[in-house]
Amino acid sequence: MKVLVSFLLFSFYLFAMKVSAQEISSVDYKEWYGQSAYISVGTPIFKLVLNPHNSLYFQTDLVKNKSLLFASKGGNKERDFTIKFYDSKKILILAEKLNTQVILVSDSLELIHWKILKSRPIRYLGLDCYQAKGHFRGRNYTAYFAPKIKKSDGPFKFSGLPGLIIKIASEDNFKIWQAIKINYQEKNDIQLPAKFKETPIAFSAYSKLKKNEVTHFIKNYKAKNPAKPGETYTIYFEYVEKNLEID
Repeated sequence: MKVLVSFLLFSFYLFAMKVSAQEISSVDYKEWYGQSAYISVGTPIFKLVLNPHNSLYFQTDLVKNKSLLFASKGGNKERDFTIKFYDSKKILILAEKLNTQVILVSDSLELIHWKILKSRPIRYLGLDCYQAKGHFRGRNYTAYFAPKIKKSDGPFKFSGLPGLIIKIASEDNFKIWQAIKINYQEKNDIQLPAKFKETPIAFSAYSKLKKNEVTHFIKNYKAKNPAKPGETYTIYFEYVEKNLEID
């Protein structure tokens, strides 16, 4: 009897080892703006493909709003493509210009200093997730990460925690990212956009370019659409990375 019990325990141990060793292939995330004043065309769905030395993050779908105002509008999937390189701690991202064009930008993977909070775990997708707080380019964030998934990664440019980021939100509720599905043993044949063959520019250079474009756009728009006598109006562009905003 003791031999049988020992065998069953050993078999269970092997099964547990197999399950825990099973690595995830990808994670599906949804992104949305939490502020009620923000109107969007819909909720984009992204996929984070996890490889041994890098990860790919790109848009796969757009759940459009039911409003007829956005019925014919869709997202530009090409611009929403990010590669994180674990070894070199670098990021390549297709970032949008003021128009519909995109540009290849190089950035750092080590962007956030995290503080892990001592709190009880919260369950997301059947995983125990722990809370952490960090500051990223003008905004404070609260993240929930799962140590059981030993990938220091997450949506967009977020990473650096001892486990996969399952949910992250800016504390001003500007934008929220949340995992909606974890995929095991999924085959992903990803075709990189041709833009990744170009030479990237640094994020600091991109930031200056973006600000110059926005300033030029606002100046031209106000020249073509002057305010009525005695009135003034303001045009303001808000971004996840507040470094891109005009001071």
